[in-house]
Amino acid sequence: MNVPNYKLPGSLRHVMPGAKVLGQANAHGVIEVTLKLRRKLALPDLEARPAAPLTRDELATRYGASQDDIDKVTQVMSQYGLKTVGSSLGARTVRLAGPVSAMESAFNVKLFNYAHADGNYRGRVGYLFIPDALKDIVQGVFGLDNRRTVRRRRQPVHGTTAPQALSSSHPSWYVPAQFATHYDFPQGDGTGQTVGILEFGGGYFSSDLSKFCEKAGVSVPTVTPVSTDGTSTESKDGAEGEVMLDIEVIAGLCPKSGIVVYFAAWTEAGMIAGLDAAMQDKTNNPGVLSISWGAPEGTDIWSDQAMSQINETLKEAAYLGMTVCVAAGDDGSSDGLADGQAHVDFPSSSPYALSVGGTTIVDFAGAAADVVWMEGDGLRADQGGSSGGGVSDVFQRPDWQSAITITSVNPGAITGRCMPDVAANADWNASPYLLVVDGHAQANGGTSAASPLWAGLIALINSQLSGGKRVGYLTPMLYQTAGAGGAATLGAAACTDVTSGNNNTASAGGYSAGAGYDAVSGWGTPQGQKLLAAIQAALA
Repeated sequence: MNVPNYKLPGSLRHVMPGAKVLGQANAHGVIEVTLKLRRKLALPDLEARPAAPLTRDELATRYGASQDDIDKVTQVMSQYGLKTVGSSLGARTVRLAGPVSAMESAFNVKLFNYAHADGNYRGRVGYLFIPDALKDIVQGVFGLDNRRTVRRRRQPVHGTTAPQALSSSHPSWYVPAQFATHYDFPQGDGTGQTVGILEFGGGYFSSDLSKFCEKAGVSVPTVTPVSTDGTSTESKDGAEGEVMLDIEVIAGLCPKSGIVVYFAAWTEAGMIAGLDAAMQDKTNNPGVLSISWGAPEGTDIWSDQAMSQINETLKEAAYLGMTVCVAAGDDGSSDGLADGQAHVDFPSSSPYALSVGGTTIVDFAGAAADVVWMEGDGLRADQGGSSGGGVSDVFQRPDWQSAITITSVNPGAITGRCMPDVAANADWNASPYLLVVDGHAQANGGTSAASPLWAGLIALINSQLSGGKRVGYLTPMLYQTAGAGGAATLGAAACTDVTSGNNNTASAGGYSAGAGYDAVSGWGTPQGQKLLAAIQAALA
């Protein structure tokens, strides 16, 4: 048995800043890893919405992994004492289990336990290596390092929004129907639609949802919690508010839709497991997926192989006709990092995501446009918050953004994908969302509320499209001319332009709202009826 010596591209890992080595990982402890394999045929990049979506079976048959490759991985890795415990042609995955000592031999790596303020983790340093026989087959290995990657979007509860008894009233809490009215959403209740939500902690609690629906004046939808990797679906670990916020925003807009909540661990392997579960879910078949979690690009949080494989899966969503709404972040242009540089949040920065920024509603009763969300100094750590947005350091600017001339505030940066694409209310104080969690009501917000708000809008639009069509890959459509001979883009025609505010939280600077598209509010906030009409015209 040879020592694996093929260096796996994109697998480089560093110790998390501030981490302290506790010692080597227990050699006898059994762990699982997920391997991503090559496709039978490369999945072409998309520069526009596909005219017709692929079915999951078509995607797997044409662009999935081959059984021969899965068998080869199983055979080779068995020589190192690792057992295949699961595989998927469609998801291109093989799950391997075995003791730490066998994992170290199979990937020519040493695993250590680390202490860190954000949570202790098992980690590694350097590259992974795989046997030469697998060098053209394996594209990523996930699970050896289980550091926390994604983080929830909730900021600490403000002193003015402490939990209150459900019987109390609060004049500045708003329920989803009020936001739907403000943004002129199409009528409907989501009948026949399914909305998926990805969660990486917390849990779903039916009693909280029932109380919310009572206060919001809507029926209680059917919610299906799914554990994708053994993660609890009913944990009270401080993230339950994030979960319930996502669910309640959708419930308030689409009480007759099905809501499927995919729970996974907060690791790279967890993000991959959650996304794969949604992509492969033939039973529930969500037409839209909302993700309120992420982490900055350009750090040691994400490995290159993870960003590449997650982006590939989001591309699959575009081919499947699934819209993926992703929160742009709640810490402005720095995305919560203190290195002075501007950062954007991933996976919201993927060109296959509909990146959703945050605004403040300044006039609920009138027609005044929203302004960019900026509370305090814009940082959650200081009890503030602000809309994420900027220019990617990883993903090149797609052709459909070729008319956008915004440049990164970071010196020497690439001409990257600009985000967000759109925005909606995210303010915690001026225009907060009602959240019921742990039996109490409180005001809440963030782009983690704006993302499910957009997901609910997409579900309502899907319910009104003829012939069972779905909006699908909306993002490039927003940048295309709306209608024959028209000068306006679909985004400009169907959104209210946000022209005031900025998200400056990084020393390098930030981005400001202005006429037309900008890298802090995108095309602006939705005009739901106009968006429906524009999409119907585009798909006719």
